Amino acid sequence: MAKQKNLNRSERFWDNVSKRFSDSNRMMNSPALQIVQQKAGIYFTPTDKVLDIGCGPGDITFEIARKTQEVFATDISEGMISAAKQSAIKKNITNIQFFQTDLLDTKFQSGSFDVITAFNMLQYINGKQNHYVKIFELLRPHGLFISSTPCLRERKSALRFIMAGLTLLKIVPEILFYKNTELESEIKESGFTIKEASDISKLPERFIIAIKN
Repeated sequence: MAKQKNLNRSERFWDNVSKRFSDSNRMMNSPALQIVQQKAGIYFTPTDKVLDIGCGPGDITFEIARKTQEVFATDISEGMISAAKQSAIKKNITNIQFFQTDLLDTKFQSGSFDVITAFNMLQYINGKQNHYVKIFELLRPHGLFISSTPCLRERKSALRFIMAGLTLLKIVPEILFYKNTELESEIKESGFTIKEASDISKLPERFIIAIKN
């Protein structure tokens, strides 16, 4: 029951956040978006089938869709999915299917995807080892898992203490505070090999490309 309450609280939080994305003139310029814009042609191919976990308003999802055959985009927030669908229509992007669900949804079959992405969302998932195992299972042999995750334990900063306080007060969903090595170890323990890992912001935000051997 506590887990369900936490999930509902997270959904409500992201539904409220999604309201700021209703303005079609808004601008999003996250480090992960910049990386995907610059290197999408390297990470993705025109025949790829991609699962984007925690798609949010869809900005990065759209960049992926432009370089691939088909994208399945998920988010636990109905508001985020609605905002992303509206943006996709305005941008005339038709090769994305949107689902309000989480990664453990049984509709996704083993070995279905060439690439799975998770941008700025792993820090919100407790018990991630089950999710990493699921990601590994859903990927085809030699498939890629691409993620970016704030690792707030790497350095002391005002943001780190602010987020800890907001989490304690239940104003924002629970956030896990990582070091880079901890995050990479979790991914490798699920069977992945890390191909590339680098910091893409001062948080730092860790950008990781892992391959299913």
